[in-house]
Amino acid sequence: MPSSRLAQGARRALLAATTALCLAASARPAAAVPDFTPENNHIVSSLTAHAISPIATGGYRMYLTSGAYEIVSASSTNLVNWTMEPGIRLTTSAASLDTSSITAVAVHLSTSGNFYRMYYVGISSQGFWSVLSATSTNGLVFGKESGYRLQVATGAGFIGQLAPFDVSATQLSLFYIADENGAHSPSDFRVFAATSTDGGLSFSTTGVVLGGVQALGVAVSTLTDGRTRLYYTQPLSGNTTAGQLLSAISEKGVSFTAESGTRLSTAAPTDLGPPLIVRSTETYRWRLFSTYTQDGSSIPFVSSALTRSPVIDSFTPSEAFTGQTISYTLAGEIFNNATAPTVSLSVTSTPTFTAASTVIASDLSLTGTFNLTGLDTGVYRVFAANPDGARGTLNAALTIKLPPGSVVITDNLFRPLKGGSAAIEVRIFQAGTVKVELYTVSGARVATLFDGPMPSGATTLNWAGRSSAGNVVASGVYLLSVSGPGLKTVQKIVVIK
Repeated sequence: MPSSRLAQGARRALLAATTALCLAASARPAAAVPDFTPENNHIVSSLTAHAISPIATGGYRMYLTSGAYEIVSASSTNLVNWTMEPGIRLTTSAASLDTSSITAVAVHLSTSGNFYRMYYVGISSQGFWSVLSATSTNGLVFGKESGYRLQVATGAGFIGQLAPFDVSATQLSLFYIADENGAHSPSDFRVFAATSTDGGLSFSTTGVVLGGVQALGVAVSTLTDGRTRLYYTQPLSGNTTAGQLLSAISEKGVSFTAESGTRLSTAAPTDLGPPLIVRSTETYRWRLFSTYTQDGSSIPFVSSALTRSPVIDSFTPSEAFTGQTISYTLAGEIFNNATAPTVSLSVTSTPTFTAASTVIASDLSLTGTFNLTGLDTGVYRVFAANPDGARGTLNAALTIKLPPGSVVITDNLFRPLKGGSAAIEVRIFQAGTVKVELYTVSGARVATLFDGPMPSGATTLNWAGRSSAGNVVASGVYLLSVSGPGLKTVQKIVVIK
């Protein structure tokens, strides 16, 4: 991309803002939702990025505004290196609904992939805000469509960033920012949704998506499992401009639940412009593009951030026994879907025990096996590391316990006066103190057969039907109590004289 748009002052602003951005991002604790790590790059300056659309023939196109009157574009094959394209994609027109200015842009590639529809916010000479549209077969030359798609009915109203989203093959949603009171007060800006069933020509407003939640910018993405994630920007505490990116999740793209934490946070007073979220070319990561303006500078610049590290939401099973081979399922996000991540366990913050196998189910799920032979009991963390070393952690993911011990009695009905006895096999899986006692059904202790250290494995004891004093016990039912590592049981023995 030509560097003529980047003045020396913009370079200084870029350095200050991205350094502050890095510090703010690195200071945040890990969350169960992927965070964006700034890439500290410069894509273009003096322009504002509004939309990114796939190119039907391959690659990506970014749409930007140059001032308030025209829309230009840049293209890329990898979302990293961008080249400005010649010409203007769209401009304001005299005596139309966009005469005054164009303030927001979104571009939607049809589900059939054969045409593009650009949605843009125009302000008329009377000050009315409208969502207008234009179509194109190549994403470069657009023809304006008559009328408006949405409009604020008062000159005091406002419509902000737009984010079209395919709910299904026949239903299109348009998320947008507007004032819930029909005015133009940023503190009352919310995410609204409108729905179209005629291909995006007419919309019916369905209302506020996140009630009571301030939002200055909006973007939407679809996860591999069909869930929809809505991103929105908010001011940092004590500020008025957008300084952080948050998110909400939905199963069907209709009802959203706010997710905890922030996806990206700037250092105040950097202004975070319209968020644009696209899948990276690796397909398991997400890339965020936004326009930043550093306080004291009037020169905006476009930069990007990437979801680098996996996040782990859950690990099943939650419990297992030492020596056991288990099949596991790991759920989360940002798992490399071409080369299997390394999954491992540890009781410390350093992975020490690697899974016997790992299979990629998707970028959201991994399965495999662990052979737990040789592992001590305890509470283990689970780690998932992509081939590039980026790693996610879930604390207290797996509790490893001792397998339960067992007691097997042979001849638990015997005649001691005829030389009979009961053989008692005690099996434990960790050496330790074991106590074996006999009681009457009324609770009186009859004899202690064993009280001391016992090795792991099987140990056989015999009871010939005599008390601790050496006397043959009376006929009846006796209770055998055995306690030890992973073992606590009571069983019956019947003595007949």
